[in-house]
Amino acid sequence: MRYKFIALCLFAFISVSLVAQQNMGRGMRVVSILEIYDVSTGARKTVKEFNGTVEAPNWSPDGKWLVYNSGGQLYRISPDTPGNPQVIATDYVTNCNNDHVISFDGKFIALSSSPAEDRRSRVYVVPFEGGVPRLVTPAGPSYLHGISPDNNFLAYCADRNGNFDIYVVPTLGGTERRLTTAEDLDDGPEYSPDGKHIWFNSVRTGLMQVWRMKADGSEQTQMTFDQERNSWFPHVSPDGKQIVYISYKKGDLAPNQHLPNKNVELRIMPAAGGSSQTIVELFGGQGTINVNSWSPDSKRFAFVSYRLEAPTTPVRIPSQFTESGDIGAVKAKGSYTYDPSAGMYAITGGGENLWAQADEFYYVWRKDSADFTLSTTLSFAEKEGNAHKKMGLMIRESLHPDAKYVDIAIHADGLTSLQYRAETGGITKEITTLTKGADHVALIRRGKKLIMRTAVGETPRQDHAEVEVEFSKEFYVGMFVCAHEAGVTRTANFSEVRFLRQQ
Repeated sequence: MRYKFIALCLFAFISVSLVAQQNMGRGMRVVSILEIYDVSTGARKTVKEFNGTVEAPNWSPDGKWLVYNSGGQLYRISPDTPGNPQVIATDYVTNCNNDHVISFDGKFIALSSSPAEDRRSRVYVVPFEGGVPRLVTPAGPSYLHGISPDNNFLAYCADRNGNFDIYVVPTLGGTERRLTTAEDLDDGPEYSPDGKHIWFNSVRTGLMQVWRMKADGSEQTQMTFDQERNSWFPHVSPDGKQIVYISYKKGDLAPNQHLPNKNVELRIMPAAGGSSQTIVELFGGQGTINVNSWSPDSKRFAFVSYRLEAPTTPVRIPSQFTESGDIGAVKAKGSYTYDPSAGMYAITGGGENLWAQADEFYYVWRKDSADFTLSTTLSFAEKEGNAHKKMGLMIRESLHPDAKYVDIAIHADGLTSLQYRAETGGITKEITTLTKGADHVALIRRGKKLIMRTAVGETPRQDHAEVEVEFSKEFYVGMFVCAHEAGVTRTANFSEVRFLRQQ
């Protein structure tokens, strides 16, 4: 059906964006230009250029930040003094798409993300400074676009009956309410600053057009009547006076498609209704201005244009873990390799055990001192070996074999456990879980608390075990392999390795 095709297009573009960033050597290189347009002067200002795909800037209510998504994560950057972008930690939510909005009070971000198990986008909320997201819409697909001015409701586009319509739901969660019922696609719902209206785009009259309705869904009114363009994503200025939206030329794509790499226009119109005018022509589309990006003073807005370039050299994914070595009196030395084109560590380790009062294994690590979330997809490279050979993630006070540590250990026989030595020279203890053969794991540090999350075939979201162990200011954190046999080595592969620091 055409409706499902839209959702697949959205997900396909997210996937392509990730591939474009990690495998640009195999095709055209994407360059993203984060820009600001001054409505009063007509001037365009470049904030920053990025190698890779960045999308959908929001402007924070205090004017200090532009928030955008890239590679499944959210980032923020200063619009006036841009330096290195800062990651906004979203914990287990690691596939954020270009539908995210900042609350009117600036305290939280509502976002859409597609979990790995079914790739059907859901809506979450997370503190603006980052943290553990809270799921708001258990059903998917749901694509967020608006927050009410009192921050009590979220507006989004969702498929619940084979048709994409506009829905609203309390920010705290609860029963969602359907506001539109027209055939084909209604999308991009956004509240007006006074909370009286919701603006959206609909294809119900043929081409995609800008519409407006009362916040309760009544009086659905067409606001643009352009017969040469498909118009998407109306964004209301904070003073409630102007609407900026993006348009595709008729014939460049189907009316219900919103694609990247097109020649598009940004157009502006009075919020009271009336004629529109083109203010920016650019190469872009998907990701350019999916969400509201007006500055708090209604004088400027942010957007992203794109450029495709032939790559000069293949892009390499930098290794986050660069130190390594054998721990303890291993008889067969370990090693590791890192493939920068795939971002994969192949770790080969020996050692008789990682247990009791002294450990033997191979460790790939980095030093750090902050709270963190370390996650990975992992698997043994061979079937041979002891049923208790282990691979996993670890935090460790030192590289001595009797050091205190906490790890997530995945055994060859499927046993998944949290192991820890709470005191230097002490006995190792273990908390086993009901998960068998986990292949996705996350180790989280929050002060003294160490948390284990594991899953089979999906993003780990549920806390399975935790323990409190005090580590000194600086510690070691990384990945390990233990053969559980003297004189032999075993190999495990670690991919999609993500280390997020939380200050």
